Amino acid sequence: MKKIILLALSVVFTTITFGQEIPQLKLTPDGVEPIVVEVEGMSASEIYQKALDWVKESYKNPEEVLKAKFKGQKIRLNGYKSSAWWHKSVGYTHYMNMDYTLEISFKDGRYRFDYIIGQFYLDGGQKTLYSYDAFYRKKDGSVKRSYTDAVPSLEKTMNDLSLSFYNYVSGVALDTDDDW
Repeated sequence: MKKIILLALSVVFTTITFGQEIPQLKLTPDGVEPIVVEVEGMSASEIYQKALDWVKESYKNPEEVLKAKFKGQKIRLNGYKSSAWWHKSVGYTHYMNMDYTLEISFKDGRYRFDYIIGQFYLDGGQKTLYSYDAFYRKKDGSVKRSYTDAVPSLEKTMNDLSLSFYNYVSGVALDTDDDW
């Protein structure tokens, strides 16, 4: 019994110490709600510099992705994500690609992460004729039955990017390749 209690306490302590929860991006019929994330002890200029480094390490062509830099205040980038979201139709799972714009603003001890969904594409590169607002019913704003998987899969894609940024900026769980 003592071992179980000690194990449970160590798991709780480890989670509290190392696993800070950050706010989650949510998709609504009006778009994505931006989030503000706290990063204690960092100035706006430090977060800004880390953001530029994150872009360089996270994107294949960072100079093409980065569209605007407002020194110490904000960056804007345009990205593309393959298999960004999926939905099931007639027994098949359909994966969709998409463009997005990411705007990150900086203040001392925090940043604002604003994710703007762009164009959707089929696997062959063909543009779709609809956007995320097609997921929702007009009258009550609920998700249409054919898109019940689309919203959580798209939110997962957005939140994975948000978590990647947070981990890089805060120095948490950086992937270091020491085994070379």
